[in-house]
Amino acid sequence: MKKIVRQQNYLKQLIESQGNQILSKSALKCMMRAVLEPLVDNPEEGVVLHRIENKTGIMSLLKRLEFSSVPSYDFNDEAGHLREKVWANTEFLCVMTHRFVAIIIWDNKTENKNFVRYYTIYNSKMQNEALDIIDRNTDVDIKDFQERFKPDRRDNPLLNSSIRRLIENLDEATKDAVLGFAQIQSEKEEEEISQNTRAVAHEIRNQLSICDLYTEIIKKTCAREGVKEESITNALKNMSRAVKMAGNSLIALKSTEKADIKPYKLKELIDNAIDLTKVYYEGKNVDCIVENNIDIKIPIDENRFTAAIVNLVKNASEAFNKNDVRDSSGINNNSPQNDRDIDETENGKFIKVVTEEDGDFAVIKISNNAGKIENPENIFKEGFTTKSTGSGLGLMICKKSIEEMYGKLELGKNTDEEVEFVIKIAKVG
Repeated sequence: MKKIVRQQNYLKQLIESQGNQILSKSALKCMMRAVLEPLVDNPEEGVVLHRIENKTGIMSLLKRLEFSSVPSYDFNDEAGHLREKVWANTEFLCVMTHRFVAIIIWDNKTENKNFVRYYTIYNSKMQNEALDIIDRNTDVDIKDFQERFKPDRRDNPLLNSSIRRLIENLDEATKDAVLGFAQIQSEKEEEEISQNTRAVAHEIRNQLSICDLYTEIIKKTCAREGVKEESITNALKNMSRAVKMAGNSLIALKSTEKADIKPYKLKELIDNAIDLTKVYYEGKNVDCIVENNIDIKIPIDENRFTAAIVNLVKNASEAFNKNDVRDSSGINNNSPQNDRDIDETENGKFIKVVTEEDGDFAVIKISNNAGKIENPENIFKEGFTTKSTGSGLGLMICKKSIEEMYGKLELGKNTDEEVEFVIKIAKVG
């Protein structure tokens, strides 16, 4: 009985003999196009031998080759030309003409799925080594091609050197591009994570500041005689809600999901948000006017929407603090408007929250008369602040949150008499 000795993967050994050079798959596609396109564009006598599993990026070239006058042979395991299936992850492309012979051999088994180990040779007597290996494992007469296609320019060192240098430069450029892209992506992801962390920290500070302020209120209230039980109850309720919102912000920091959008009643949302913000303006000689009687629902993420309203009202109240020149929105607190008598309110200073319907949309307007905003084009930019303790994140976060709920936040009015921010969001039903 004849003993059958299986062939080894000698193509892989060639790759190893050339130092197991590493090449990105994108560069490999470029190399294949570089040797195939001239022949496909200007067909002449020659032959193409290929074993290519993933034809993405060169499929159109192979189809054009199939319908050209240049014969080609497929050496994939299912093509029927192989004596033994010993090449496994090893593939190749060989282009042979009277002018040019190029052989590229690569192995896909690497630690990184985006790179291959490869072997290349162009217009050299050493090409026969690779062709002999192919010939031993196929029923196609490779010897005949070796005899017929002997490039008459194989002795042109300048041409050969130029071709090799072109491929090497292509390889290096592609590697640089891949590494550069990876670095850019990494930096972008790090910036997004950093921005998200800063945004969440900002929201948590806002909610915890409510707790802190209400704690002071409780202390002062308890120190007085005849304290009303409902005052403490309301303070504790708002502290509990603020802590819950802070906890939800921490959960959001760990999540990659977008806003959890559900339909909510607008009136209840605004009432609850205003209840949270009272601590910012009560006792500061600022009147809050609320016109909120619209009976509709809007699709929002409750925590993010509430946080945005709280932030806008907080900014409006801080605009009256004469210890700061401006609030985080850039509102000028030294405006003469702060000292004017406004008939609309008892104290002259007001924050106004109004809800309206505009066709298929709900509109929420939050305004004050603390003075005109300087540099209004910058108010939604990250880091823009003129407060000594400001982070410049508040309005940027508000805008981003509203947009993630498919709404819109913009500066509606900006005059000495009134500064108004407008939220517009679609209604349900």
